Amino acid sequence: MMNNYEFIIAGLPQLALDFQSGSFDFQELTGSLRNMLSKKDNRLLDWIEKGLEARFMNIHFYRAAQCHSNFFIRDYFSFDQEIRNIIAAYTARNYGTSPDDHLIGDSILTQQLKQSKAEDFKLEFISEYATVLHRIMQLKDPLEREQKIDSLRWQKVSELSIFHYFDIHVILAFFLKASLVARWARLDKETGTRMFRELVDEVKGTYKADKEE
Repeated sequence: MMNNYEFIIAGLPQLALDFQSGSFDFQELTGSLRNMLSKKDNRLLDWIEKGLEARFMNIHFYRAAQCHSNFFIRDYFSFDQEIRNIIAAYTARNYGTSPDDHLIGDSILTQQLKQSKAEDFKLEFISEYATVLHRIMQLKDPLEREQKIDSLRWQKVSELSIFHYFDIHVILAFFLKASLVARWARLDKETGTRMFRELVDEVKGTYKADKEE
């Protein structure tokens, strides 16, 4: 069944449902997916896994990601670098320090974050996420901020997988969203449960939509 995307994707809701029974294990989920994917697709999963670890969040990783042949990898990690830089600048300012040492890469965005004294860094013409992140970073509750940031990540992943039904991009999107569900299951049970239900509904909807075409 290796790389039989229809078979794999049809089974994703059931993999996710294991979470509800209390036996959901993100590492076990990763292993299950890897066993069903080719070496080529496993290398794509490697990229996503690395992108979830702080030790890989450096300029070398992001440069390599931007040169990747897969659009999902390129676009998601371009987005990830962008919002991480914006969040880092707001966080540094809140602590009264310069953002210079916390930004990744050298771009129009990072230069603006270093130079601007404006409350919102005047990013409206540089980043499409500027307005929403400005609102998020004004929130006083750190848990609420994290939830909103992860909701933004969820939306981006959904955008990247739209119109993809039975291909690797659906699986990469599922993997990223499952990582968010697993994270919130540890941080906040109510949020984790809501995200879990949304994940299962989305995968079931994707499978149904393709069957009806």
